[in-house]
Amino acid sequence: MGMRFRALLVAGVSLGLAVAVIPAEAAAWRFVAGEAGLWVDGGLNGLAIGCGPQGLSLSAFGFPMRMEAGTLHTVVVTIDGTARRFRAKAGQRPGAPGSALTATLSGSQAASLVDALRRGRTAEGATPAGRYELPLSGSAKALDTLAQSQGCPA
Repeated sequence: MGMRFRALLVAGVSLGLAVAVIPAEAAAWRFVAGEAGLWVDGGLNGLAIGCGPQGLSLSAFGFPMRMEAGTLHTVVVTIDGTARRFRAKAGQRPGAPGSALTATLSGSQAASLVDALRRGRTAEGATPAGRYELPLSGSAKALDTLAQSQGCPA
């Protein structure tokens, strides 16, 4: 290995370590525009829960993969080791890259998911686009605000 290559390697590793210690905005749940969801880098990203006339909507988004609109896919949300599987329809979400997968939940299925998200410590989302970690910091407060919002069933 030449001296110039070693110097570039050391400089690259040093820069990488310097960038790694700069704290990014912490991901936490918020209630925004009628939805409770994971807030990352200035917007909702990953998972959001909203209220609609048919019940709760669960949206998984933020991945670059494009899916044919209207096709059904499986979304798995694992909270503190317990997996919940949903059938979700592919579509678009304003401002989100790629497709969004949205499922409508009602009754005990909706109540169980919200309760788990409120009480949970860690979660993982799994879609055809891959798996991603979902911190649950602030989820109870965001979901409580959602429950009190207009148009949301009690």
